[in-house]
Amino acid sequence: MRLVLTTLFLAAQTFTASAQEVRVFAAGAVQKAVEALVPLHHARTGRSITPTFDTVGAQAKRIREGEKPAIAILSRGALHDLAQAGLVQADTIRPVGRTGVGLAGDPKRPAPDVSTPAALVAALRAAPSIVHADPARGATAGTHFAKVLGDLGLASELKERITVVPFGGAVAGHVAAGTYAIGVSQASEIVAHPSVRFLGFLPEPHALWTVYAAAPVAALDDNARAFLELLLSPEGAKALEGIGFVR
Repeated sequence: MRLVLTTLFLAAQTFTASAQEVRVFAAGAVQKAVEALVPLHHARTGRSITPTFDTVGAQAKRIREGEKPAIAILSRGALHDLAQAGLVQADTIRPVGRTGVGLAGDPKRPAPDVSTPAALVAALRAAPSIVHADPARGATAGTHFAKVLGDLGLASELKERITVVPFGGAVAGHVAAGTYAIGVSQASEIVAHPSVRFLGFLPEPHALWTVYAAAPVAALDDNARAFLELLLSPEGAKALEGIGFVR
């Protein structure tokens, strides 16, 4: 009997912990802001949030395949696509801000000019190595940059110098480590990294600004609702602005 009661107690504890877990699927572009808000949320509520970060495409794919996080923080376009599939409610989608595709460089080296298309071409041609996230995994910045290379006529010329990594959140770290000379990712993933230099946004007409938004995917308990409210509050906006987001 004691063994049975112990087993039931442990099962109940496991169920309670699972029920209290709030999963958040987020894009890499918002990672540092979300990570800054998690301890603030815990300090105020005494409860925890479990965020995971990946490309927009990878997170949306998980939801399409049946996973149900409490909250998704993805590009607004991806959330609208999920709404059309009946996986989130369109009227619950709330924008949190926007960021653009930018370039990262080594702060110990002179910063190349990337302010015009001609300057960007020269900077890319001079770079011994370039890294960006994988378009095949739904990376917003990686997908756009691959198109820009084609538009600039550089795709074939630079092919051997370009490395594709799975996740844009890792791009700045690779540049900081000296593995690659230039990284291309969402500006918020670059600005948030202390050991790289933000070289600038892609110049017009090659710039891309993406609006990110949040929406419930599953029914929200008090814990999840409190975190979503924090994200959408002035404090959430400040955390996002701190990594280069604009309203």
